[in-house]
Amino acid sequence: MASLNLFAVRQNTPRVARGAASAIVFVLLLAAWLAASSTGFIDPMFLPSPASVLSTAWRFYAHEQFADDLFASLYRVIVGFGIAALLAVPLGVAMGAWEMARAAFEPLLGFIRYMPATAFVPLLVLWLGVDDAQKFAVVWLGTFFHLALLVMNSTLSVRAELIDTAQLLGASRLQLVTRVIWPAARPLIWSDLRVVLGWAWSYIVVAELVSANSGVGFQILRASRFLDVSTIFVGIFSIGVVGITSDLAMAAIGRWLFPYRRVHREQGTAS
Repeated sequence: MASLNLFAVRQNTPRVARGAASAIVFVLLLAAWLAASSTGFIDPMFLPSPASVLSTAWRFYAHEQFADDLFASLYRVIVGFGIAALLAVPLGVAMGAWEMARAAFEPLLGFIRYMPATAFVPLLVLWLGVDDAQKFAVVWLGTFFHLALLVMNSTLSVRAELIDTAQLLGASRLQLVTRVIWPAARPLIWSDLRVVLGWAWSYIVVAELVSANSGVGFQILRASRFLDVSTIFVGIFSIGVVGITSDLAMAAIGRWLFPYRRVHREQGTAS
């Protein structure tokens, strides 16, 4: 019966059990990959073995400065996403706090967010050239509009009771936003930033595939011209490692910044 508690709906489970579940999934996926590549079920030209990918990774990072390309992509993501966050967060909070701001900006943002950012890449090359400014713009275009709307929804989710209580205590309109709405929405906004940061990596790879002379996307494109599938896998896995590392780091920072959110969630599941 105790094992059934591991699958209880929205109940806390031991950290060891969660870690074991994650490890099992990774091991099963690696075993399936190894079996498919070693038995010849899939041609090694299309699916190289794990050993081949590891050997290529070692060669690239140890002897061919692939880390420089990874850091180039990381720099472009940080700058492009940072600009998007600096603009989207205050705009999203404003739309969530004031009805007029939401009426003015939400239709426009909702319209533009359905336009694929990748379709703007040729235009951005014409307008900004092939330097880093174009890469920043692609990341910004792919993340800003979604992030602003997510932040707006997170701000709107602040409980009305908090706002009503602050008004009864005599809080001004500015104090309602700075002392009530913003502190209450910050944990959710941090989660929005975590989610959208993952999207930024997709857009930077697309930008580098089209026009770049460095970066992971550039290396993937160059490898595809020579059917070097192992190098393509190295590039993809490198982005995955950086992505999961940054996500775990943001999760840890979020737990440090907002410890009360974890306590509230535990109390909610216990009740």
